[in-house]
Formats: sequence, structure tokens, C-alpha cells
Amino acid sequence: KDLKMIDQLPTKEWLDDHAQQEPEQEFVEHEVAIENTKEDRRKNQEELQDVITSIVNIKPEALEKEHKDANEKAHILTEEAEKALATTSDIFDTEINTQLMLDSNLVALTTGGAASGRYYDYHPYHGWGKSYIHNEGGVTRGSSGFNLAANKMFPYARARGDGSGISDDNDVTTSVKLYFAFFPKNIGHIRALVSYTTRGWYQIYSNDKWYNSKEALIDLEIGVRLYQNVWTGSRKKDVFSLHGDNINRKGRIDGSGNFFSESMAVGANKWVIAEVSVRAHVETEGSGSTAQLNFKSHDFIRIPYVRFDFS
Repeated sequence: KDLKMIDQLPTKEWLDDHAQQEPEQEFVEHEVAIENTKEDRRKNQEELQDVITSIVNIKPEALEKEHKDANEKAHILTEEAEKALATTSDIFDTEINTQLMLDSNLVALTTGGAASGRYYDYHPYHGWGKSYIHNEGGVTRGSSGFNLAANKMFPYARARGDGSGISDDNDVTTSVKLYFAFFPKNIGHIRALVSYTTRGWYQIYSNDKWYNSKEALIDLEIGVRLYQNVWTGSRKKDVFSLHGDNINRKGRIDGSGNFFSESMAVGANKWVIAEVSVRAHVETEGSGSTAQLNFKSHDFIRIPYVRFDFS
């Protein structure tokens, strides 16, 4: 980016403050919703426990053993999934470098302009990430790395439940964001095209029975919003989603795509920021229930460029 304009970019501190607002609000609302149902869930758990022990005659120690066995099985399934699905080396680098060479032959390589056209920013200038965790006795893990030089994000979210599933929630939401920019030298309108590549894997497992309430959920989405004086609304792309109470699936999430931001009117000689976000969300209830979205280590989500369409 033009060094004369660099110091006009929003500061990293300002971006960090705005980056966390939406995921923080989502997390707080989620915590409040869980807290509001906590007492009802506790009562339901006690009532079901009475039915199981007094009518069906399943002893508490038998239930405890069942929970332990379910967690041990889930642990084995997770190890098997990682061994079978995780990328063990940078096998995608050649593919990515080839694509970058093709991209570099597109219409424009600058991130500033006065004329109508398509302008490409290949270099995010800032990144942010955080994992939000709710744990009620299970296993919850999350990480939110990124590499600006490689245009890569490494979201990871994993949860495993515990207990009957009636009074436990174990959830992880990992958010990672990269920031791209364009400098319009005239007034006009802008919308941004986000290109993405996913190289990662998932695992989801739940074994529900009539006397418990087990389930698992995974959800991956990519979003974009623009800023110049004010933020536009977010446009989001659902990349992958699964949920169920009796489910046992695993696989790769390898693909690519693109989508547009909302359009906005812009003034001249002030940066337009494109915030590209990834949200990896997992939920589990009940012992053994497992949900995982894994794009860390040699797996990743890559944003090769953002194209700013200026008119």
C-alpha cells in the first residue's frame, strides 16, 4: 500500500475494539440464554433421574459408568478422525502459489484508484482472533491463529459433552478476522468480492437415548462487512453445517468460493476497510457427544484477495 496513505488507515487498536464487538455480544446473549434455563434444566434432570432409578431401575453408578464409557469412546473416535483427516504437511502450497500467479494477472494490482474498475488487495494489513468457551463439565478447546503473510486463518473449535445432556452445555465459538483496504480517489460506490479457500476437517458424534438428551452441532460461516465512516451490515456465507442427536460423521471440508459484501456509497481520499471474518461454532450436550471444526496446523482457511468493485 502507498506509504503516504498508510498512516491514514484505522489503527490496529481501533480494529481490535470493533472486531470483538459482535462475537462478544453473541457470547453474552448465549450465556444469558443458558442461565435463564438453568433452573428448569436442573429440575428436569432431577425428575428424569427419579424415573430412571425408581421405575426403570437403572442405578446411578450404572449411569456414571455409561457416561465414562461414552467419553472414552468419543476420545478414541476423535483420535481416529485426526489421524485419518488432518493434513500432515503443506501439500496445498503448490496449488496456492499457482493460483496466486494466476490472480496476479488480473485487471489491477493496486488498492487505490480514481477510475471505475476492479481493484485487488492481496495483502491483509491486520488480523484478530479469539475463542469464546462455555463449559459445564465437558471438554472445550479453541484457538484462533492467523498468518498475514500467507493470507491464512487457522480457526479451531472442539467440544465434548458430559452427563445426560439435560443440564450441561459445552460450546466453543472461534472467530478470526482479516482486514483488507481500498483507497478511493473519487466519490462513488463500492462492493467487495471475497474469495476463499477451505482446507480442513470436521467430526460430529452423538448417541442419544430415550432417558437422556444428547446432541451435537457444527457450523462454519464466512462473512464480510465494509467500513468508511460507518459499518455496512455483514454478508455471511454458510460454508458447512451439521447437527443431530444420533449422528456419527467425519470428513474433509475442502473447497473454494466467493461472495459479495453489501454495497456502500463512499467519499474520496479515505480508506475503505473490508473485514473478512470466519466463525467456527460447535455445541455438545451429553457424555460422548463430540463436535469439532479443525483448520489448524497444516489446515487453514485462506483469503487470497478481496476485490473492490468501484463505480
